[in-house]
Amino acid sequence: MLFRRLIFGMLMRVAQNPAVQKKAGEAALKALKQARPSLRRASTGAGELARAAKRRLLDEKSRLKKSK
Repeated sequence: MLFRRLIFGMLMRVAQNPAVQKKAGEAALKALKQARPSLRRASTGAGELARAAKRRLLDEKSRLKKSK
């Protein structure tokens, strides 16, 4: 427990350093730029799945209305 407290305390102190924050921001921006194409593909795929699910629900709803 004491060891964990020391490690996390040190990490929090380092994270408050402006130079470390700048480097972390640059690393995050670089990672985002690299991930952007795959994120866009994933978003498109999720949208297609959502539209297909909505169509299936509406078709099922209209089929149930017609059968009544």
